[in-house]
Amino acid sequence: YYWRVQANNACGVGVYSATWNFTTVAAPGDCTTGTTPNILYTDGFEAGIGGWTTPAGVGTNTWAIATTNPHSGVNHMRGLDPSSATDQRLVSPAIALPTGENPVVLKFWHVPNMENSGTTACYDGGILEVSTNGTTWTQVPNANLLVGPYTGAISGSFGNPLAGLQAWCNGSAYSNVIADVSSYAGQTVQFRFRLGSDSSVADVGWDVDDVMVQSCQ
Repeated sequence: YYWRVQANNACGVGVYSATWNFTTVAAPGDCTTGTTPNILYTDGFEAGIGGWTTPAGVGTNTWAIATTNPHSGVNHMRGLDPSSATDQRLVSPAIALPTGENPVVLKFWHVPNMENSGTTACYDGGILEVSTNGTTWTQVPNANLLVGPYTGAISGSFGNPLAGLQAWCNGSAYSNVIADVSSYAGQTVQFRFRLGSDSSVADVGWDVDDVMVQSCQ
């Protein structure tokens, strides 16, 4: 932003001052001055499930294309939240992350409409994981969630396979999540959305839409 000042009063009109300026800080996950977004991957599920997979976990895996509550377009992914213990996985295609283009971020919109335990904990919930080999998975921690942190820890009272982990739950409208995955630059990764439910109350489930991976070049 640039500005200059000119006085104007009963005595007359002054000359313009020197020009000053300042530069704003980039919003979380946005590219800084001198760089532009490089879209590495984007999917709104309008063409179906595409390269995503739903491997077996615990119980029935209900992740599937839905049209009930899209963020944009007509399709989105939904995993149901049953009244039984499940660990349901939704896995992305492999995505190559470049070096020297930080920040590298994963962005998506979601409604984690799963059973909460108050405002800061969950009975059922969802987590985000990342893998470089498709076998070993690491949860993306709160520290790397630039926007949309986890709601709180999952209760261990009713057999949820994800008990004790920080998770999302208690959502009723779409919200944005931006995860910094710059530490994986130079590697090919997959992302995994895991929905964990317990043996008690059921709820609507987890809606996910408009997934994008972006770097800055």
